[in-house]
Amino acid sequence: MGGVCCFGGVKMASEAFTLAQLARAAGVGIKEVRFYRECGLLQPPRRRRGQSGDTAFNCEHVERLRFIRRARSYGFELEAIAQLVDHSRLVTCNDVYRLSVAQLNALCRRRGPDDSTVITLKWLIERCGRIGSRRDCQILGILSREDKPHRRSVKLGHDPVADP
Repeated sequence: MGGVCCFGGVKMASEAFTLAQLARAAGVGIKEVRFYRECGLLQPPRRRRGQSGDTAFNCEHVERLRFIRRARSYGFELEAIAQLVDHSRLVTCNDVYRLSVAQLNALCRRRGPDDSTVITLKWLIERCGRIGSRRDCQILGILSREDKPHRRSVKLGHDPVADP
């Protein structure tokens, strides 16, 4: 018997859950889940043990959808997110940093330097030490965590971690 995943106070069996349960736990709509599956950003559901041909989603799917949602909130495009979730493409922290800076530059050209998403992405990039592997990368760490800074708390000259 599997363990339990807790997402937003909702306890879910870690073994398997439905598309609707996945969407609810990740805070996205069912159409978004399908879209990210079709784009290849969300891994396909797993076969359930002992269930002939039956597939279901797991906690790793919730985590991936939440990562995608957070990355989108920081201004990352889908193609960049695909690189962020592909462990074979960006192997060092510096790789992630360079991709993030490219996203920032493109976003800044489109929206201007005072846009809230530009400011938030800049804050994220400033956290990066550019040293080590993916596991050491602060950008990926922040995008993977639940306790991310919210856009409203990120202002020029304000560090929501150091100055809550």
